[in-house]
Amino acid sequence: MKYIKLHSTIIGLLLWSFCFSQQFTNYTTKDGLPSNLVYKIAQDKEGFLWFATDKGLVKYNGNTMKTFTTKDSLATNDIWGIYPAPDGKIWYVAKASKLGYIEHDTIFSFESDLKGEIFNPLFSSLVGNDFSLSSSTKFHSLKGDKWQRVNKALEEDKIIITPLLHPNVSGFQTTENLDSIEVLGHSNQVLKRFPFTKVLNNMGVRGQIADSLFYWATDSHYTFFNLNTLKIQKRNLKDEIGIDKSKFVRINVVNDQLQITGKGFVSVLNKELHATNTYYIPEDINAHFGFYDKSGSIWLTTFTDGIYYLPKEKQDIIYGLENQKITGVNYIDNKIIVDVFNKGFYQYNNSNKSFVPYLLNNEHVFSAAYIKELTTEYYLSKTKISAFKNNKFSVTDYANTISKVNEIARQLVYYDKHLYGNNSIGINKLNTNSFSLEKHYYQPGINQLLVYNSKFLLATSNGLLEFKNEKFRSIDFKNQDFNKPTLNITILTDTEILINTDGFGTYISDLERINLLPNSEFLIVNSAIVDGSSVYLATESGVYKYQIENGNYCFIKQLTTSDGLPSNNVNSVLKSGNKLIVGTNRGVAVIPEDLKKTSQLLNVYFESVTYNQQSISSVNSVFNYENNNDVNIVISTLDYSVDDSDLLYNYKLEPIQKAWNTSHSNEINFNDLQPGVYTFSVSLDTIEREVRFTIKPLWWQTLWFKIFAVIASVIVVYLISRYISKRAAFKKHQKLFEDKRLSELQLKALRSQMNPHFVFNSLSAIQYFINSNDYETSEHYLVKFSKLIRQFFELSKENDITIKDEITLLKNYLEIEKLRFREKLSFDFDIDEQLNLETSKMPTMLLQPIVENAINHGIFNKEENGLVLIRFVKDEDKIKIEIIDDGVGFAKTMQRSKNKIKSSHVLKDRLYFLNQSGKWQIEYNEEEAFSDKEDKGNKATFIIQEIK
Repeated sequence: MKYIKLHSTIIGLLLWSFCFSQQFTNYTTKDGLPSNLVYKIAQDKEGFLWFATDKGLVKYNGNTMKTFTTKDSLATNDIWGIYPAPDGKIWYVAKASKLGYIEHDTIFSFESDLKGEIFNPLFSSLVGNDFSLSSSTKFHSLKGDKWQRVNKALEEDKIIITPLLHPNVSGFQTTENLDSIEVLGHSNQVLKRFPFTKVLNNMGVRGQIADSLFYWATDSHYTFFNLNTLKIQKRNLKDEIGIDKSKFVRINVVNDQLQITGKGFVSVLNKELHATNTYYIPEDINAHFGFYDKSGSIWLTTFTDGIYYLPKEKQDIIYGLENQKITGVNYIDNKIIVDVFNKGFYQYNNSNKSFVPYLLNNEHVFSAAYIKELTTEYYLSKTKISAFKNNKFSVTDYANTISKVNEIARQLVYYDKHLYGNNSIGINKLNTNSFSLEKHYYQPGINQLLVYNSKFLLATSNGLLEFKNEKFRSIDFKNQDFNKPTLNITILTDTEILINTDGFGTYISDLERINLLPNSEFLIVNSAIVDGSSVYLATESGVYKYQIENGNYCFIKQLTTSDGLPSNNVNSVLKSGNKLIVGTNRGVAVIPEDLKKTSQLLNVYFESVTYNQQSISSVNSVFNYENNNDVNIVISTLDYSVDDSDLLYNYKLEPIQKAWNTSHSNEINFNDLQPGVYTFSVSLDTIEREVRFTIKPLWWQTLWFKIFAVIASVIVVYLISRYISKRAAFKKHQKLFEDKRLSELQLKALRSQMNPHFVFNSLSAIQYFINSNDYETSEHYLVKFSKLIRQFFELSKENDITIKDEITLLKNYLEIEKLRFREKLSFDFDIDEQLNLETSKMPTMLLQPIVENAINHGIFNKEENGLVLIRFVKDEDKIKIEIIDDGVGFAKTMQRSKNKIKSSHVLKDRLYFLNQSGKWQIEYNEEEAFSDKEDKGNKATFIIQEIK
């Protein structure tokens, strides 16, 4: 067992030699510390870190440092130690006349019951929530608002070492010679005695650290005494940690875990009180105290340089060649060679995890290559080409040539039994034995050479080229044109390659077709490697990992500085076992491939929540409504991540917000909130917090008042609406009745006007025949007239008649007019066969006045015989009626007649009232019938629609 422990210790010490390369974050006064002298760090139950300094006590949440000083009621700024209790109190100790604790960011300080006493508590103890101040000979506990002495006075040659908080053991005592310890019961009986010379003579620190454990620690040993079993367990640092001696050794309870620390180390003690998980502090840091926080990250304190922080994920990462630009990491004949700008070539030693010089060269290095066919390693730089074969280096130096630089090769490949190298303007064909230039091929913009499946491919600034038969040819793809600036090419499989571009991502191609690798758009891909089914891209945004699954390329993760990379500008990546060796612009890192990022986000809490500048809390959450009120919420986090990316908060204020909102700001405001019960929730990662508050309504905003107002309003609106509705209905009904009655009276009046007009014209015709002594014609005319008068008076009582009756009436009328005109008048009817004469109706006596006008004002004034044509046409649900005469026309008639044609005005009025009646829709117009003749005639058109 001891051999195994010692073996682990030797390995640990070996690791110590390179641990300095791990990347720490250093916090100093520039970051908010009041001083770079820091004694101790502790973490309270909520996760806040507390720093004890000589310039005050600091509370840190990962973002801001809040410092407590004498301005905040500390008795002194020089605080030695801090003890977080389970109840949330932070006890602090110093050499002062007043000591106490901090609770809810408020300092509580207490004096001794002995006026003017100065405390010097070097060995204070916290057991549960009980805290005691301990010095070499004095022990105090807090009673009320005073510190009181609790130890007995000196007794002869024996000294009380310390009182204890235990049901069976009251304390220890020892002789003045410091050669033994007696364990006392509560009746002062000696429960056990044991020799303790070496420990007591070299006393470092001591104290009760748990309800059943007491410890002593020196620069080489630590000892535990179990108060329950009364047994002692001794450990030496040499066996446990591999260090002979260390200063400032102390044991602390950190997050329910025992940890031991001293200058140069920090360890966790297991149940058997052996040191495990030891971290060796780099000598360059010169830290005297360290501890593991809740997430497993390491914090170190120094007397001169502040605090150092190492996140958990970075503890498994090895860093080398810090702040150096790494241009390449490659396997060269089974060696891992790292190309370092202006430094040369380094080899990674896997056994001791270090980077050692392999070929130093303080100039720009181009690349390294191993040509299997020649069993030779080549190392190319600005002025030299170094070849390593048979364990010997041979160097070709171009510094003394005309060009002064290496223009032969920046990269080498073997093709067709020759070496080929590229330079700024093309490629060179080289003799494999003499390395002399055989031929140059001009082609500027070449970035990389690759021999793949017997093809010589070139990555250029304008896409991909193939060198064949000593000529360059462009590679054309079937599915798209490709002229992107290409940095390099990586063999993916026997049939596919990766084409890595400058700002356009990575493409997959079989040299027939080409497709973009998902999620690589616009990336600058400096190089790529393939390891089985995994693909890694070295980009300007970190390392991208893909997994090939069923022929598909799935994006898995992105490694950045937040995962431990020295820089996001990654130039090269290499897989070695289960490690990734990543070369960046700021050094190289060896990272476990399965590295899991540990979240440093411990908590989300409300820094402040106010309603109109009144604090909202669990005991003060109800407020009266005010106009233009303001709710301000400031969110804080306990987050020790070193990633600088902004946090994205999800929040909502229920009930007015149902969906989550997002914000990068940690301050949220709401204005003019109405009375109600509100719940504000915030979510970050898996942590969700909420705060509730109530805004009480004013009397006129209460629910019962609103209900009463709504009911009253409904009643008033109902009554008003009912009154208005009844009045409107009455007026509407009355108006309709009056309009209908008026229309009927007006229509009857119009018909009564037409009756005398028709009779007058008919009697004038009879008188004409009598005066002409044509008694037979007058008798015949009188018979027809009497029948027509009888028919007219019968139909004039009706509002509407059938088309058949209207045609009969018009025929009788025209027969009478024909007799009067002595055969000078002819008439005809053109009736649509689709028109049902029995059922189709129209207003009574609508056409007769127009026919009469056609005869009296058209045909009558014509010298020749005249014709009147009456046409009835069915047009869907309408009836179109045309009355056409070939008389002199309306214009000539108006010239001869100085009086207005009364029947036309009567017709206009009648049509108006018919359209107003709601039963008929009638359109009427007149036009010349024969515009190309002298007697232009007249055409009157009715379009009648019965509204049903």
